[in-house]
This record gives sequence, C-alpha cells and structure tokens, in this order.
Amino acid sequence: MARTHVDIELRWGDQDAYGHVNNVAYARYLEEARVRVFWRGSGRQATGMEGHFRGDTPEGLKMLVANQQIEFLGVLEYGDTPIVVEMWIGKLGGSSLELHYEVIDAAAEPERRVVARAITTVVIVDGVHLRPIRIPADARAAVEPWMDEPLRLRRG
Repeated sequence: MARTHVDIELRWGDQDAYGHVNNVAYARYLEEARVRVFWRGSGRQATGMEGHFRGDTPEGLKMLVANQQIEFLGVLEYGDTPIVVEMWIGKLGGSSLELHYEVIDAAAEPERRVVARAITTVVIVDGVHLRPIRIPADARAAVEPWMDEPLRLRRG
C-alpha cells in the first residue's frame, strides 16, 4: 500500500463532555496530516510531495479544499497515545487531488482499529487569481507513487 503515516498528539480541547474526541477535531487532524505531508515533509515516510503546492510566493501554486467527507466508524477516547492518520492519493485529476485517509486509534495496538475514514478533494490553483490550473508534471510525478485504492464511503 502506498500510504504515508502521520502521528498526531491529541489535545485536551479535542474531547467532548463524554471524554470522547469530538467530531470537529477530525477535520483538524486531516488538515494537520495534509500540512505535514505537503508542506513540511514530516510524515513517517519521505514522500517527495512537499513543496510542490506550498505557494511560498504570492503567485505560487496553492492547494484549496473543495470538498471533505468524514465517516465516523468508532468512538475515540481521549488519551496520551497519538493517533495515526494514514493518507494516500485516491484519485489524481487534471487540477485536483482526492486525498484519502484512515484515522487509526494507536492505543488499540496491536489491533488496527480504524475510527474514521475521510476523503478531501483539493484543487490546485494559481496564487494570483485562485483559478484551477493543471498540476505541473514534476508535482504529478511526486504524487503518483502515493496513489492507492480509493475509499468507498457508505454515503456520498
């Protein structure tokens, strides 16, 4: 499987009154995984995807979220053990990427307990007009090795 893994610490404010990680926290976890992989290159695996969509200059490429779906599969209890966000490219379009994720409760190891699945569609735009542009060849080449079977969410 061509997936990158990002370990994310839970924060006290992520939990709800029941001691469960609140559903809104998951969107932040997905964002954190994207930033670490595409901006910082600080996932567990060196992917080579970092820097292609950062927009370090005002006219540089930018990555905008166009759609996001999260499917919750189980309750995640707040605790000291970081979660693991597995991320891969499920679909590569002309100017878009479909990022697929599984959020893993690492406290359940050695069992692999997936607590959520998600798909985020991001569109690559130019930094000046924020209009979609074709993904450049070098960025496409960096992304392609990280493609894997797309998720099929129950709804959507």
